[in-house]
Amino acid sequence: MQVNGKGNNLDAFFEMIDLIEDDISEMLESENSELSGYECLVISFNCLTLFCQQAEIDFSQIEDHFNESEKTQSGENFLGFDSSIDLNEHNEIEAFNEVLEEIENTLAAFEKRCKKTGELFDEWNCVFIMYACLRKYCDKTKVTYGELIHNVLNLQSNLEKEKKTEKEDTNSLN
Repeated sequence: MQVNGKGNNLDAFFEMIDLIEDDISEMLESENSELSGYECLVISFNCLTLFCQQAEIDFSQIEDHFNESEKTQSGENFLGFDSSIDLNEHNEIEAFNEVLEEIENTLAAFEKRCKKTGELFDEWNCVFIMYACLRKYCDKTKVTYGELIHNVLNLQSNLEKEKKTEKEDTNSLN
């Protein structure tokens, strides 16, 4: 996923969603992989935070905006996001795939609304919508968001360390 300027950020955002779906599908097909809803959340938040870094979106601003909107909405349904997914009827992966589908439906509804109202349909709003839907899913599944995001940041840190070590190893061969 490459983000090259504001014009390509929306394309990159939707490419990121496709990559999340592809990663989950690949992991499900792998015989060595045991995938749960929690891992799906880690994959999604990992991709979302990396997208924010590349698009120069302050992820903490998204978190703050979400927390503020939660205080003012008092339980209202956010932009049509349907949190009525019955977790008892689905396994964790099916339920998470439904969440991804709902994110896409919510984004489509928001884009349609923007065309009518003149609101801005940009990567910041798309990130916020996806973030809000994922956070609401965390709440529904009783996943502690703080712990989840801590694990995502640790994963990213470890991957960076591995990347640096590989680069150093490659440089020492030359």
